[in-house]
Amino acid sequence: MGIASAVFEVSLAQATALPFEQERLDRARQLQEFEELLDSVEAQNLQTQRGVPESVMSRVIAVGRGLSVPPPRAVLCARSGAVLHAALVAWQGTLLDTLRPHRLSYGDRFD
Repeated sequence: MGIASAVFEVSLAQATALPFEQERLDRARQLQEFEELLDSVEAQNLQTQRGVPESVMSRVIAVGRGLSVPPPRAVLCARSGAVLHAALVAWQGTLLDTLRPHRLSYGDRFD
């Protein structure tokens, strides 16, 4: 293999790897955005006694638009911070199963 062939092979490998890297980065972004959403809901729960503030629900909807798994009905219908948090944790499990399919082989993924 000459230098030109090696350069071609490297270029081909990089072009092939690029979509996989972009997909990996997108999965990481989605998980990070969801984690930040969950953190903000937990912080809000510590400050508020009743209900779910409209700003929190707006953020849930906005984050949900950028995820592979849309918010389930239980999230959108939550009327208290505790119920919203429980629904978010369930949604997180579904999102993780979608973005990290190797998790499906874990027997204790819901523990």
